[in-house]
Amino acid sequence: MKMQGKRKAIVLSVLGLLLISAVFMSGCTENGDEIQEVTVTGSSTVLPISQMCAEEFNRNNPNIRVSVSGGGSGYGINAIVEGTADIGQSSRDIRSSEIEKVPNVVETTVGIDGLAIIVSKTVYDQGVIDLTTQQVIDIYSGVITNWNQVGGPDEDIYVVERADTSGTYGSFMDMMDIDETAAHSTQLENSDVKRTVGTADYAIGYVGMGYVGGNTPAVKLDGVAGTTANVLSGAYPLQRGLHYYTNGEPTGAVKEFIDFILSPRGQEIVAEVGFIPVQ
Repeated sequence: MKMQGKRKAIVLSVLGLLLISAVFMSGCTENGDEIQEVTVTGSSTVLPISQMCAEEFNRNNPNIRVSVSGGGSGYGINAIVEGTADIGQSSRDIRSSEIEKVPNVVETTVGIDGLAIIVSKTVYDQGVIDLTTQQVIDIYSGVITNWNQVGGPDEDIYVVERADTSGTYGSFMDMMDIDETAAHSTQLENSDVKRTVGTADYAIGYVGMGYVGGNTPAVKLDGVAGTTANVLSGAYPLQRGLHYYTNGEPTGAVKEFIDFILSPRGQEIVAEVGFIPVQ
């Protein structure tokens, strides 16, 4: 009888644990309140902003869970079109062909970024510290293929490109007015470009300003450095807005999260991860 009592107690304990687990897995807080889910996906450039803001927002709002992922600007906008995410993050403007698929789209700019042209430290140390816009265009178009053509060492240029799903790729191609590029090493994320350029001896690439540093120094463009002051003044030409896209005006938990990013604390985080606040 005692053994049966013990087994019964064990069974009841296990059932209790399963019940508690089911409550949590169903998306409820300890108080039984339902957790509201907010999904954010898209641009790898905007990703650090979203991740840091989500981390702090989630701590302060236990009834809301914001989950963030990358995949590229095109992926983020497509997620809004298909309804698989609440927010599509993008480092380029939405295209007219995409607006046709989601006519109620609303754009919220959460930060400003400059596109930096980065080179391997070996190249920078050997004199390539400033390039003209035309030189960059010619490098990515395959017209210039050796660093000695722009005042550098007699070495082939290893050109690092972004995937065509990337918002950074789209922004760069549009701002530099390049229709096609030669065959290059293609990388999906900013971090991949930074790592590739940083570990090569004679490479060039482009990334968001927040990814500059270490073994990937940024060159001046037409004599102008890609600094925050130069971006804000318009002196540095390669700049773009960092956007959130929603299908219609954001409401509820989605609006609360966007409002947090646009708040003074949220904009502090934008600056902390290397981008320029909008407020």
